[in-house]
Amino acid sequence: MLVLVHALALLSTALPTGLSEARAVQGESSGGDPAVAAYRAGDYDTAQVTWLAALQTADSRAERARLAYNLGNTAFRAGNVPEAVGWYTSSLALVPRDADAWASLELARTEAGLEPADRGDLTATLRRVVTSVTLAESEWLVLWSLVLLALCLAGEALRGGAAWRRSALAALALCAVVSIPWGWNLLRDGRRPMLVVAEGTAARSEPRPDAKRLRDLDVGSEVERLDDLPGWTQVRDDRGERLWVRTHALFDLVR
Repeated sequence: MLVLVHALALLSTALPTGLSEARAVQGESSGGDPAVAAYRAGDYDTAQVTWLAALQTADSRAERARLAYNLGNTAFRAGNVPEAVGWYTSSLALVPRDADAWASLELARTEAGLEPADRGDLTATLRRVVTSVTLAESEWLVLWSLVLLALCLAGEALRGGAAWRRSALAALALCAVVSIPWGWNLLRDGRRPMLVVAEGTAARSEPRPDAKRLRDLDVGSEVERLDDLPGWTQVRDDRGERLWVRTHALFDLVR
């Protein structure tokens, strides 16, 4: 049990610390960083182009999260608040426990007239807890909990007694708890969520501007990407309906 608690403590601190350090280094070296210099000079177009190019070649989650966060700041400063919501959401998908990204996301959602990402009620709190662990982390948690369960079962089989039986039951309960974020990550893995970022986004029955207009999608609503055609993207909304939307009205949350 102590091993698993120690692992949880490490997971809760490692990634946010790495991200904060990466930002501190970037700030200290801003004199030689054209993107930071452009951002501070108010040239947000140049900063965006430079960070987008860096994002294409970034090979670590922490680096991609840092760049997504910077792009969120750039979009926010440029007045593209819904796009900033998308970038902050993308950053948190990569490093879900970063406090700066959470604060920036909530600010951007407020500016965009959207509900908070964390409303503070029980459902929102549980969702935040479940989503605060990445797929790789959840796999390790499940592995350690299974190891702990195996040790407890071995102890009960070899020594017996109420203490070992209670330990085995507790380990089994722990396995069930840590399996929840693992299952959630498995369900999300491979999906392509997108955010609606344009006002008056028309959802049509076919990828044509004269196709039947089924309804308008609200800014800030999340949909799942299914297919692409030139200028059009087929999505599935929260009702399970398949819709065609102009690609420029959507923001890809997978970075």
